[in-house]
Amino acid sequence: MSVSRKWMVGLLVAGLMVGVIPVVQKVSAETVYTYKDELSTFTVEGSNVQMFGPHVVWRSKAANYAGQIYYGNKDTNTTVAITKHGKLTDTPAVGVNGNGDPIVVWADKRDLSGGASNFNWDIYSYNVKTRTEKKLNVDVGEHVTPSIEGDYVVWQTNPKYEMHLYNLATGIVKDLGLGRNPVIRNGRIVYKGGMDDDLYEYVISSESSHKILDLPYTSYVERFVFNGKEVLWKQRDLDGYGKYTYLDLEVNNPLPIDLTPPVAQSRNEYIEMSISNGSAVWLEATGDKATVRGADLQTGNTYSLGVIKSSQFIGFNGEEFELVNDNRLVSREIVRSEVNAPTTAAPLAEGELIGPNGGVMAGGKSIQLVFEPGTFGKDARIELNKSTTIPTIQTKGMTWLGTAWKWTSDIKLVKPASLTYELEQSLATANRANRTGIYRYNEETGQWIYTGGTFDTSWRTIRTQVQDPGVYGVFVYEPSFTDIKSHWAKTEVEVLASKWIVNGMSMNRYEPGQSVSRAQFAKMLVEAAGFNGQTTGTVSFKDVPAGHWASDAIEYAAAAGWIKGYEGSLFKPNASITREEMMVMLTNAASLRKEEQSEVLTSYSDAGKVHSWSKLSVQAALKSGLVQGNGDQLNLGATCTRAEAAVVIYRWLVKKGVIFNG
Repeated sequence: MSVSRKWMVGLLVAGLMVGVIPVVQKVSAETVYTYKDELSTFTVEGSNVQMFGPHVVWRSKAANYAGQIYYGNKDTNTTVAITKHGKLTDTPAVGVNGNGDPIVVWADKRDLSGGASNFNWDIYSYNVKTRTEKKLNVDVGEHVTPSIEGDYVVWQTNPKYEMHLYNLATGIVKDLGLGRNPVIRNGRIVYKGGMDDDLYEYVISSESSHKILDLPYTSYVERFVFNGKEVLWKQRDLDGYGKYTYLDLEVNNPLPIDLTPPVAQSRNEYIEMSISNGSAVWLEATGDKATVRGADLQTGNTYSLGVIKSSQFIGFNGEEFELVNDNRLVSREIVRSEVNAPTTAAPLAEGELIGPNGGVMAGGKSIQLVFEPGTFGKDARIELNKSTTIPTIQTKGMTWLGTAWKWTSDIKLVKPASLTYELEQSLATANRANRTGIYRYNEETGQWIYTGGTFDTSWRTIRTQVQDPGVYGVFVYEPSFTDIKSHWAKTEVEVLASKWIVNGMSMNRYEPGQSVSRAQFAKMLVEAAGFNGQTTGTVSFKDVPAGHWASDAIEYAAAAGWIKGYEGSLFKPNASITREEMMVMLTNAASLRKEEQSEVLTSYSDAGKVHSWSKLSVQAALKSGLVQGNGDQLNLGATCTRAEAAVVIYRWLVKKGVIFNG
């Protein structure tokens, strides 16, 4: 084996299993590799391809999970049809038991009745050497996502998230409690919590479990991969920003280490990533293609490993990068060819070029602009300069915090950049942080325009997405209304007004008791979600023409699936929204989990008035705490007031981590 191949084996030995988003790296150098492909005679025609050494499993091509499970051995060039029943199958995996026999496990529906309402699956195993098959689960249920190592198979159920561990040698199945997406390696099982999005570990030898990652409620593990020693995961916050973080379970008191800065969710994402022997790899978007990138966990350097089609990728068999090209298995040797100057280096000087691969522009610790890959179609010249003075503030209640910078670009941005300000010192209170935002100066109107802003928990670093060059500053905005000075919703209204989500009905009055129209509430939700004002230009409803004051927001909400209209393609924008309609819109916008079985309605005397079209949303809104009843009444048909609308959106933003309580 060549030196370069040995290096790549150490970097990429684990299979790429779960997803990441494109990111911009701060690196000291970028190493480029060329590929040398060796085409095999081994044929793979299907999806869900997994490998363990020379052993390969996949599901044959068919729509709606109807493909059958196949096993193959790359070394002997043999293929075996594991299933032939024609029923649905899913998520095959392969390993070797204690006797050295190849074992295939998968989810199967052969014994279950059809129909869209039957979500149940069974877990099956097949010993390739002895040609024996067995159903592993005992109870009927939705048994899914099996993982195998040696004589052990672990899987979970839905929707209860119960984990089961099966011993192939003894035939004994053990209940492991609640958990999701369990992965077994090296006698350990790492999984996501059944009631949270943290990570846990179960050690088979000691039959003990403990939490290995405890995240704040504003962050969660979206996906992870485990190789028996190290865990790599994509961590996302409630504002949509994602980063890659890893944990080495072999060290004492392991601590999570960030590999990348938080980056806004990209249009293109890939589900492949891996961690092994002190290195991590992932697929990252470059236009409409996928670039394989690696990171050295010791130095922090990143590596470009070339462009592939994401559908080609299989993983690594322990020695080589494996992929499928035209149904043929390909072993790819990666050869280092050159070292280039960094394209995404640590803070660049003023007037630097940022290319299609993205980059970072910074002014010390005060400001950072992160341009993701694909932000520019060609090289763009970016200038960044500090502003010591600012144009006149014309809005009453606005105070400048002394931080403003101007940035320019000689070409238009294809997608937003991430703008982060770090204040000289943390803000003193949550109240002040809630009223602070990032603004852009509009030279045509002479007004400072709110562009958003989410603080970290220290109340010192604030970030938002920007697409228009110009002068940006940080301001505190403290609006007030004469008719809510002693109102129960005073704080919620003022905070939302400071974020320009709600406004007054006149110069100094909010009118908290007025009803909210369907158009007004849709616009509030979209503003709270950080809508950038760009739509496809379509018209979904006859009574909301393109020139309507809320048309952009309504079209955005309709495209996102938050709202629906009435017969005849009508939205009825001026109709007062009922509390029932409000809960449906809110549940959709907040992506609350809708559960068929819930007892949350039993304490309300008018629960029988809940319509079938709203029941799941009403349950979700109440269970989340975003909406509360009035005593034992839901008052579903009552109209939602401007104060009530502000309060439920405020609670949603608290849940997202955009607003701080206290």
